[in-house]
Amino acid sequence: MDRSDVAQIDDFTWELPASAAPDMRVPVRFLANEALLERILLGPTADQIVQTASLPGLVGHLMVMPDVSPGKGAPVGIVAVSKYPVGAIAPAAIGRDINTGVRLLGSSIRLSDVEGNLDNFHDALSEAIPCGDDAEGSLHLNKSEVDHVAQSGAQWALRSDMARQDDLVRAEEGGRLNESNPDKVSAAARAAGARQLGTLGSGAHFIEVGVVEEVYNRAAGLTMGLREGRLTVLIHCGSRGYGRQVCDDYIERFREAGSKYDTTPPSDDLSYMPLDVSEAEDYIGAMRAAANYAYANRQVLAHRVRESADDALGGLGDRLRTVYDVAHTLGHVEMHQVEDHHARCFVHRKGAARAFGPGTPGISLPYRALGQPVIVPGERNNTSFVMLATRDSMQKSYGSACHGAGRTISAQEMPAQASLDSSEGGVQTKDDVEAVVDTVVGAGLASKVARIRPLSVVSSD
Repeated sequence: MDRSDVAQIDDFTWELPASAAPDMRVPVRFLANEALLERILLGPTADQIVQTASLPGLVGHLMVMPDVSPGKGAPVGIVAVSKYPVGAIAPAAIGRDINTGVRLLGSSIRLSDVEGNLDNFHDALSEAIPCGDDAEGSLHLNKSEVDHVAQSGAQWALRSDMARQDDLVRAEEGGRLNESNPDKVSAAARAAGARQLGTLGSGAHFIEVGVVEEVYNRAAGLTMGLREGRLTVLIHCGSRGYGRQVCDDYIERFREAGSKYDTTPPSDDLSYMPLDVSEAEDYIGAMRAAANYAYANRQVLAHRVRESADDALGGLGDRLRTVYDVAHTLGHVEMHQVEDHHARCFVHRKGAARAFGPGTPGISLPYRALGQPVIVPGERNNTSFVMLATRDSMQKSYGSACHGAGRTISAQEMPAQASLDSSEGGVQTKDDVEAVVDTVVGAGLASKVARIRPLSVVSSD
């Protein structure tokens, strides 16, 4: 990728034309300051970005977020928009850990009131929440129960007395995607799902106890339940082995079906199918099943967090309430302005948060007037931010924003050929966090609501 081919649109937006490489179907829009742009162009994601922009059926432009990093087939930190229902769909452009996302719990608990018990809280969390790729939870489900989770999402946890109605109201999509189809999920994925519900996994996934350090928008903070000096808990995880197996199964299935539909993928892992064929329909049903599993997983983990707070903080678990739950790796059918007309699209978000502006249908009711919350976790033990999407995000980035901050090498999923540690993200500094968030704010996609300082972290490391 040649820097001389990239044109500056404004202070935080740059474009690589489709003519820059022979097979590119759409231009690439980068959200970055100059330093971040240089890092992206010279980094390991450059070739993957060009390959992803070469997928047939894409429209508009490929969005690249400032926190982009390498991934399997396609980079983590992209938004790829395809015509619907006549475009194409690529599992690798959504990702392996389907519906990796974050749930933020806020509270009225003053840090000063519980500071002496934080070590006990950390120990209780560590004991209650299994971590690691091979971790198994205490909920051992049979096939029928796994399928029920995959159909019901967080509603399964509500019926199992591990959720409150308010948890679902403050979750993207209410914590459940319609039209999931567990029948299109393999036995191997179901087997992983049977033993992993309520587990954290490894890599960049973690549970972080923090405190609201600064509130930038007090009115929004009041609505969200974020006040300075109050305790928070951030849960970052996804669909575990269930979602990873779904992705891997369909990358292979699409690859094998290539001769049937005369498709030639830009790379071996970036296999795709036309959206109007049965293989694509099957994948979408399976992807939604994995997404529901992830919503249920984060809800079960939130329940365990509350139980741990009851044990360690003197019965204060009920004072931890959901601020928002948002996905970072998911595909949706949405309406967007594309090439001067409003069109129905399939939006691949891989390492990008949905960021619908105020008044947009699909935003949870408590936030519809404000805009969709965007929760930006830093690397473990680093600052996190809470933002609100703006109306401009709908026109500039297909209603999307960054998913993390300063993951300068990679997140959990890595291409096998990359000489990087696949279980850990890159080294991060405070400047990395600020640069990513300031880029998104500077580009007009979101505004800051609050900054959260970490106090302790539970993870596999």
